[in-house]
Amino acid sequence: MCLEGTVSDWVAVISGVPQGSVLGPLLFPIYINDLEDGIKSFLLKFADDTKIFREIRTTEDTQQLQEDLDMLVKWSKDWQMTFNIEKCKKCTLVTASTRKLTTL
Repeated sequence: MCLEGTVSDWVAVISGVPQGSVLGPLLFPIYINDLEDGIKSFLLKFADDTKIFREIRTTEDTQQLQEDLDMLVKWSKDWQMTFNIEKCKKCTLVTASTRKLTTL
């Protein structure tokens, strides 16, 4: 980078997508293309946000959601693309007429 005539040193980039680059918006979707491989819950991606959700009716549904979360953690470690735990949220919805729980 050059700022007011001063040039910075070169640094090797070992992971991730270059920030502020022209190719970044193209490379990022390619980089995370396999994120949902093997995931059985619903997964939504937009830019660098990811949402996983599943209707919970049985203990098996809970176990499947946990397995999917574990797979996402493994993917993030394998690709050195960690999730921001501070931004992770859980949302539980209950339908009044049926008293069914849905966790997003």
